[in-house]
Amino acid sequence: MATVEKPIRFYGVSDVGKRRDHNEDAFFFSESEHYAILADGMGGRHYGEVAANMTVDVVKEKFASFFPPSIKDLRKTEQTHCADMVICLLDEWIRAANLAVWSKGQREEQFREMGTTVVAVYALPNMAVVAHIGDSRVYHLTGGSFRQITDDHSFVNSQVQSGVMTAEEAQASAQKNIITRAIGTAKHVKPEFKTPRLASGDKLLLCSDGLSDMVVDEVIGDIVASGDPPQRILENLVSEANANGGRDNITVLLVDYEA
Repeated sequence: MATVEKPIRFYGVSDVGKRRDHNEDAFFFSESEHYAILADGMGGRHYGEVAANMTVDVVKEKFASFFPPSIKDLRKTEQTHCADMVICLLDEWIRAANLAVWSKGQREEQFREMGTTVVAVYALPNMAVVAHIGDSRVYHLTGGSFRQITDDHSFVNSQVQSGVMTAEEAQASAQKNIITRAIGTAKHVKPEFKTPRLASGDKLLLCSDGLSDMVVDEVIGDIVASGDPPQRILENLVSEANANGGRDNITVLLVDYEA
């Protein structure tokens, strides 16, 4: 039976923050193609911007050139099968982006240390495919619940998972920005995938750590659940991060499953 597809809207904003003179985050979304992607570059001297933009551009080009029309036909009737196909495609395309960034670093010495995180969402009528590498995050608002659905690929998160640190200790740790998986730092990389179920009224929030390092999850959730218009929600999140110090670039995207 075909699913009646209600509107799924996409919104995004990026801000340089209070401490940086340059924005090394990159993002893109396409409502017509039902996806969003965010990358948070690293490597200093603006080279992180190169890695982030390369990653976003590779995925954009793959969606534009190689996304099979058959998947679009399956959106309303075979969502689980559609999701499986999208996972295969995103896995291949993110690995291709990684190889492109890594290869540039091997060829050109000044880019040797560059890398980037990535999170991507492909939205289906009642579920989504979430892909990620690094510590950029995706949160899910549903009913009265707001939770992070990605697992940070970071040193402190591995310590939390093994019971060495509490979540509060990890948030306060000077080592919280050490990531254990990134685009461009090795020839091969493995994206991680989630497939959350979604309902009318749900929202997915994608963000760089310029938000999550500056604003605790409870406050992020309150702002997302406020009922404000989506673009205002994103502006309020950026304002809150900057009010708390704005130590990094802040990029936030919202995927809104309209009620």
